[in-house]
Amino acid sequence: MRSEQLRGIERELRAAAHTDGIGDFVVGVAVFRDGKLLVVRRVPDDYYGGMYELPGGGVESGESFAECVTRELFEETGLRVREITEFLGAIDYATRSKARVRKFSFVVDADAGQVELAPGEHDAHAWIGADDLDRLPMAPDTRQIIGALIESLDPTRPG
Repeated sequence: MRSEQLRGIERELRAAAHTDGIGDFVVGVAVFRDGKLLVVRRVPDDYYGGMYELPGGGVESGESFAECVTRELFEETGLRVREITEFLGAIDYATRSKARVRKFSFVVDADAGQVELAPGEHDAHAWIGADDLDRLPMAPDTRQIIGALIESLDPTRPG
């Protein structure tokens, strides 16, 4: 995806969120390898501890979504983004400290390399396919998003 295309998408997404009264943003990052999706498990004492999710995190003040995607993927997994290839969509949710947060998820092409998890945030990772989805603990909205991603890879999987 070209950078000017990403900037245009971001302007539209921020404007829609502002209209909805949402000013806190998070990104989710989908990385595929050999037909498998990377998920990471939150440390036990964290919010949603023990649950698997896409790598990602909060957009900092003055940071673009693309910058956040690149920073968060590297901080959480040690992987470097080559290119953001697709915008997947957005969901709203609440956290312990914020009534409404909007999460924007993106598919990226990442450099090859070993996953190196950030200590204190995640304690495990997995590359999952359709057969793995139901065996890992996930929040319901995360399972729905990840299920749709995996289904996009395997259209024969019953929905």
